[in-house]
Amino acid sequence: MSVLNGELIKRLLNTEALGRTIYSFTEVGSTNEVAFELARNGAPHGTVVIADSQTRGKGRLDRKWISPPGVNLYMSAVFRPEIPAREAPIITLVSSIAVLEAVKAEGVEGVIKWPNDVIVDGKKVAGVLMEMQPSGDKVDFIVMGIGVNINMTRQMMEAEMKEVAKIATSLKEVTGRDIDRVKFSAGLINLLELWYKRFLKEGKNAIIREWMERWGAKNRRVEVSFNGRGFTGVAIGVDENGYLIVRKDDGTVEKVIAGDVNLI
Repeated sequence: MSVLNGELIKRLLNTEALGRTIYSFTEVGSTNEVAFELARNGAPHGTVVIADSQTRGKGRLDRKWISPPGVNLYMSAVFRPEIPAREAPIITLVSSIAVLEAVKAEGVEGVIKWPNDVIVDGKKVAGVLMEMQPSGDKVDFIVMGIGVNINMTRQMMEAEMKEVAKIATSLKEVTGRDIDRVKFSAGLINLLELWYKRFLKEGKNAIIREWMERWGAKNRRVEVSFNGRGFTGVAIGVDENGYLIVRKDDGTVEKVIAGDVNLI
C-alpha cells in the first residue's frame, strides 16, 4: 500500500505553484478545514493539504464524505485568483475537469455531473468541494477539496458507506488493479495547475466549453431538488459563472445555484 507522503509527491510534480508546499497528515478532521485555516493565516497560492484519512470529511450541502485510511485521496488546494466572488464557481469547473482527466489517465472513462462529481459507469468515483473567503466583492482565497475513491473495494464501500455504497465506485473496482496513490496524486496536482493556468490565460468561457464537452447531462432530462423544493426539465448548460441552466417542463428557464441534479 503506497503511503501518501508529500515529499514523494513533490518529486513527481512539474508545477510552478500547485503542490510546491504540501502538508501531509496521517489523519485530520477535514483537509478543507486545515487548508482554510492555513489560507486565512497567509498560506500562498498553490498550498496543498493531503491526508491519509479524515474524521470529518466534507461533502457538498454539509454532507459527510466517507474517508477511510490507506485507500483513497483526500486533498485540498489553496487558490488565490484575482476574480470577482461571483465567478468563484468557475474554479469548481476547473477542478472537475482536472479530476476527470486524472481518472482518464488511469484508463477509465467518465463524465462530470454538475456541480462537482465525477461519474464512472453511473457511479460516483470522485467529488470536489469549494469553500471561499471573499474580500469585499473579490475572492481573497478559495479552498478546493478533492476526494477520489482510488483503491476501495466493494466490500469496503459496503462496510464504510452503507446506504450510499450502491452509487459509489473506485478506480480499483473499475480497473481491477491497485492504483499508485502517490503517482495519481502528483498527476492530479499537475493537471490542476495546467487547467488553472488555462483559465487564467484563456478565460472562463474556454473553461465552460471544455467542461460542457465532459458533462454527462447536456440536453437530457433532469430532476432538480433543493431544500424540499423540486422540479424537472432539460439541462441546457451552465452560465458564465458556472450556474446550471435548466429549461423547466412549463417552458420557463431557471438558473440553479445549488442543489441535487439527477438524470431521469
